[in-house]
Amino acid sequence: MMPTRERAITAEVRPSHGSGRLHGLDLLRVLASCFVVFGHILSWFSVRRESSWLDQGVATFIVGPLHLNSNLSFAGVGLFFLVSGVVVTHATDRERSGQFLFRRLARLAPLLWAVTLIAWFLINRGLQVSSEAATPLGVGDLLRGMVLAHHLTYPSTAIVGVTWTLLHQTAFYILVALCIPILRRRAWLAPAVAAVVCFAALLISASSRTSRTGETASWLLHTLGQFATYIPLLCIGQVISLVHRGKISGLAGFAIGTAHYLLFAWSDRMGGYTFQGGAMPRTALLLILLVLLTLKISGPISRSAWVGGWARRTYAIYLVHLGCVFVVMDGLVPLVGHELAMGATILTVAVVAEALHRVIERPVDAWLRHRRNAKRGTVRSRQPTR
Repeated sequence: MMPTRERAITAEVRPSHGSGRLHGLDLLRVLASCFVVFGHILSWFSVRRESSWLDQGVATFIVGPLHLNSNLSFAGVGLFFLVSGVVVTHATDRERSGQFLFRRLARLAPLLWAVTLIAWFLINRGLQVSSEAATPLGVGDLLRGMVLAHHLTYPSTAIVGVTWTLLHQTAFYILVALCIPILRRRAWLAPAVAAVVCFAALLISASSRTSRTGETASWLLHTLGQFATYIPLLCIGQVISLVHRGKISGLAGFAIGTAHYLLFAWSDRMGGYTFQGGAMPRTALLLILLVLLTLKISGPISRSAWVGGWARRTYAIYLVHLGCVFVVMDGLVPLVGHELAMGATILTVAVVAEALHRVIERPVDAWLRHRRNAKRGTVRSRQPTR
């Protein structure tokens, strides 16, 4: 018999409802990768103080009417956060906490190491791989970049500029791994507890602004506030996943998701925790609506092989695109103009991402599958025969 309090949360929820594959997730990954690539191409024009029909058109017909951040800033990253929250929550039903965390980090780390090494080499060759020019870096900088520790030092030294998001995703993975037992028993409690933790972290971080703390302590508390700013978006993705799979009711999901959105908006109102522009809550709200509208799309496009293949390469695209944008645009715009340089940039992103996907991501995925199947075979062989 289900306890009364638990029944109130899960009333009218059927686990079998919505248990199928979400083909819309692949489409959302594709859209997110397009947002980040084109967003940083637009950023290149801003950084280099140049102009073309592309950045003018986006500003006039998209950014202006929708009151978004300039250069569509945060649209791609925000969508990746939401999608990541949905995806990793699906894995919690079939994986133990340690297994869950190992598989997530095993997928992130090898490609991160390779791209960090490439970016480190390019920087030391005098090339600019992000919006900020970097001075020559040592081996210590390389090693810190490979474990994301450069984002936790003061002042921080960026090698692959976009990897700051991986730090927040890793924190979310740890939080989810710790909450897997809760997610299987009282699923609503995990994102609810996360909301309380983020609220407390923001409160502590904000209060430190008016207190007399040292420079290092002040920076650490500010970093804590940044974690508490972005993790709510990942938790909103988690809530969407739980509602879809019938783990919690729509009403409970709406309430918890709203709490996380209000935390994100509150952090933006306090200021200082985000850097992408003044339209963060609006951008996040539009992205949440986009996820809800796209998630269950199951037409020929979302099911197509090319969308699925593109979706599997979005992590590689995400890591390499920024360096490709600045290296190729800087090199080609003076020679061939904006249009051909943009085309060459997109082609370079596709080629580099494809190469890294084949050389690194595919072997890692194959190894993880082999490891999982070997463990399943071991478990079956230990079961007594009848």
